[in-house]
Amino acid sequence: MRGERARDAARRDRAGRGRSAGDNGLHRLRILLASTMGAVLTGYTLLVPIAALVAGSGGAPVTADGALATAVPMWLAAHQIPIALDGHALGVLPLLPTLVVIVMVACFSRWAVRRLGGRVRHDAGAVVASQAGAAAAVAVLAGALLPKEMAVTAPWASLAGAGAIGGIAAGVGVIHACGLPAAWKRVLAGWPGAALAGVRVAVTGLLLTGALLLTGALLLAAPAVTDAAAALGPGTGAALGVLALVVGYLPNALVGALSWGTGAGVSVGVATSGPLLAEPGPLPEFPLAVILPVTAVPTAAPLVFLLPVSVGVLTGLACRRTLRPDAPVVERVAAPVTAAAVVALGASVLATVAGGPLAGGPYDPVSFNGGAVLGAVLLLVGLPALLTCAGPELARHVPVGGTGERSAPRAAGGRARTSRSTTVRRPAERRRTSGSGRADRAGGGAVRARRGDRRGARADDAAPDAEARDSDPDDDHVGHVEDAEEVEDADRDRLGRDGPEDPGAHHHDDAQDDEPTAGEQPPGQDRCPRG
Repeated sequence: MRGERARDAARRDRAGRGRSAGDNGLHRLRILLASTMGAVLTGYTLLVPIAALVAGSGGAPVTADGALATAVPMWLAAHQIPIALDGHALGVLPLLPTLVVIVMVACFSRWAVRRLGGRVRHDAGAVVASQAGAAAAVAVLAGALLPKEMAVTAPWASLAGAGAIGGIAAGVGVIHACGLPAAWKRVLAGWPGAALAGVRVAVTGLLLTGALLLTGALLLAAPAVTDAAAALGPGTGAALGVLALVVGYLPNALVGALSWGTGAGVSVGVATSGPLLAEPGPLPEFPLAVILPVTAVPTAAPLVFLLPVSVGVLTGLACRRTLRPDAPVVERVAAPVTAAAVVALGASVLATVAGGPLAGGPYDPVSFNGGAVLGAVLLLVGLPALLTCAGPELARHVPVGGTGERSAPRAAGGRARTSRSTTVRRPAERRRTSGSGRADRAGGGAVRARRGDRRGARADDAAPDAEARDSDPDDDHVGHVEDAEEVEDADRDRLGRDGPEDPGAHHHDDAQDDEPTAGEQPPGQDRCPRG
């Protein structure tokens, strides 16, 4: 009976856990569906009134079906999916709806990951994958629902473009809700954290640079902008439609101002404008296009290069302040270089996305020169950032003098200073190489007596030198050198005096000087002969 009760309890426990796991799975699925479909439907709903406003600006009657149908290509344009009108590609798509979609998807993703538990490893991946997949699927479906005169230029662009924007937006919302993973925090504790601080400063500075240049251009060309807006929208409805288009393309104009300010320039058809070059050409009658100076370069235009250079200096200061005071030179170089590379790559991508073909007319294409922006940001922002962050440390490794070896300093009296060990070794080496054989060790007592006399003479000769060294402690090395030279001269004179009296004594002295100490074998023989 007890065994059957235990088995029944275990069975009920397993069934309860299964129901709990199933309920948990259904709960997660409901949250993910609500997040993804909420983001898609909310974005489409926000575009319907804008579509009605733009459609009514041309004087045509506006209906609910027409507004809903017009919102479909606008939803694709918000996800940067190029559309062809009667076979002509329209790739210059407004960036403001794209920013609205990114913010909206990030908010829904943040809500979903918090409802799921806020765990980065278990919940964040599901939210990001669901948002990216939903955006890609709806983009493919929307491309199939377009009118006959419209078509998606590349079906794969619908899948990849919408999925990338949805995934990036979801990732932003998830990181904002859960924070950075622990592994990322450990990595950012070193020089990558300094690079991230530099990226924030550089992005903010470049955006302010573009905004400043765009505002100044609009103020300087205010009459031309007003005339272009009046020509496009003579009535109230048309004026509202033109205003909606201008506001939608303001981020594109900001990217164009940044490209112009870094020297990359802006091209509309054959017309080109930049701070160093201007090529005249026709411009569209659009308020944001007539501000380009294509007839001549303004006199003070090259001064705009000071703005990105200042951004680079501020970026280097941000990296330097974030790094440790004892950070090595490699980290001080890696932080600003990484920050400049990331910012340059992002600016290049934005410049490429903001432009594109313009229906094959006289204003086709509109280009912000993404490749040139990449190089200009690396040069004008990266180089000042590198010099600001690591300049003092790099200067210490640059040789100031010549590359040749320094000549040996000379002591007082014009005599070159040499190494003490080299000077002391010279007499012994000369005595070793003076003869090839060894003299017989007969008469060792007499030789040892002569050796004692020589040591006494050396002590007498070295006494004046020791007194001179004591009196002049600042030239101790010179005293050692002169001491060794005096000893060498005394040895040479003594050997010369002893040579005529006893020719064999010279060899006996050399043999006795080279007599090995206890436990040491003499060179050139295996055993030491005994006298």
